[in-house]
Amino acid sequence: MKPNFLPIAVKNSGIALEDLVPQVLAAPPRLKHYLHICLLYRRMAVGSLLMSSDPELFYAALFKSSRAFLHFLTTAPEEEKVTSKSEPFFDAIACHDQDGALAIARASRMTLATGREYEDDFFYLRFLMEHFFLGTPEDALRRKLDDWAALTGGNPDPHLELCRALLDKNQSAFDSALATGIEQRQERIEKQRARETLHPDEAATLAHVSTEVLAWLKLAEQAGLTVARDHPLAPGVARLFHRIRFPTPDSWRIPPSFRSLPKPTPTRKAP
Repeated sequence: MKPNFLPIAVKNSGIALEDLVPQVLAAPPRLKHYLHICLLYRRMAVGSLLMSSDPELFYAALFKSSRAFLHFLTTAPEEEKVTSKSEPFFDAIACHDQDGALAIARASRMTLATGREYEDDFFYLRFLMEHFFLGTPEDALRRKLDDWAALTGGNPDPHLELCRALLDKNQSAFDSALATGIEQRQERIEKQRARETLHPDEAATLAHVSTEVLAWLKLAEQAGLTVARDHPLAPGVARLFHRIRFPTPDSWRIPPSFRSLPKPTPTRKAP
């Protein structure tokens, strides 16, 4: 499918949020419902950035995604949580919402949701949460990496190599894992395009900017590594943190209205 016109993609997400948020808030917390809210805010964030090159609205929408997910984590029963499905954790890091990322890490499930997620995906998210936000000792983190490596059977895993490089503060290993991770994401997007399975709004927005890749760069800097200003899927304009203007934590509950535009003021004709 062809990508939607960018303003249409943003408007579609806004209208969907207007319908969805009240329904989700009125129902018991379900992971899939909140992940969809976060996806829509993420599309709005990237669409706003691509249209304006101004990251202020980008950060605000990602903040809303992270805080909507935090609300889910603090209200949902433990059996409804799946740590590997925590994409909004990356939104929090990408918009420099350190408090939100910490709160998500603390509220996330600490054990594998058997039958609902893969172990390597669980290890990936859990490692980043524990290493950068929960203060887990290094020896415990290295044991987690060893357990994770045992699952791979010796097959390359860019996420594992990325996490190992971040723990070791190894610049060359991080650069290599970063390049591989970005390349794999781009290949996955192109395959979806070829199969016409890429959502038109996704093709217009998240196919061009990845909050996960942006989070990798932010965590690398936090680890003391050096990153270039621009990368594929992570343009430098998305990392101008001095432009952050966060809304209130509950602002995600009231999405901006996209259903109607103000009517132009009639112009009087001269007599």
